[in-house]
Amino acid sequence: MMKQLLTIFLLTFASVTAYAQDNTPQPTDGTDCSNLFFQALLDENATAISSLVANDFTVTNFNGQTIDGRALQQAIGQGYIIVDSGMLTGTRTRTYGDVAVVQGFWNVSARIQNNGFNGNVAYTTVCVRSGGKWKVATAQFTPAQ
Repeated sequence: MMKQLLTIFLLTFASVTAYAQDNTPQPTDGTDCSNLFFQALLDENATAISSLVANDFTVTNFNGQTIDGRALQQAIGQGYIIVDSGMLTGTRTRTYGDVAVVQGFWNVSARIQNNGFNGNVAYTTVCVRSGGKWKVATAQFTPAQ
């Protein structure tokens, strides 16, 4: 009897924990999708990143190198990317049906593998609506003066 109660408790706890971890807000449009992506970077929330990026997501960094969504999620989860602060400005969205191109500036202070960066970054994110959900398909960052 005690073993059954323990099993029921563990199964209930596991399902509640799984439900609690899946509380990432769902974007309402392309701009919201892009903003939530940046908020997830600021919060260093790998789970939110995972739910916001498309399966074929790529990000292009300052050096023109690209990484996929899984690598980004792992880098955030393992502390290789740490965003200390960040503020979006000048956001402009152009929407073409189920595709939104979002551009603006991100004033960011961050560390990538202990290499610090503090300054303005011009960004472009492309968000797509697929299956009724908005996802970030790609992001590109360029240092700005």
